[in-house]
Amino acid sequence: MMIRWLTIMMILLLPALPASAQLDKIFKSLGIVKESGLSDAKIGSGLKEALKIGTENTVNLTGKMDGYFLNQAIKRNSGRSRRG
Repeated sequence: MMIRWLTIMMILLLPALPASAQLDKIFKSLGIVKESGLSDAKIGSGLKEALKIGTENTVNLTGKMDGYFLNQAIKRNSGRSRRG
């Protein structure tokens, strides 16, 4: 009987899952949830800047003579090296 009850409740609550993703917007509009200090645009800008700096550092490190092939941290194993 208990399993039947749980199954029915799960079936009834399953459609409500997508609505739960919108709860933060509802709470913010009601003033229940305090907004964080970072906006989506500011977070996106920071991620872009981090990607730009990381890419520049990687290119500077691996772009020099044998910067990729002699760097043990990024050296990948090829099938030829394992056949030995």
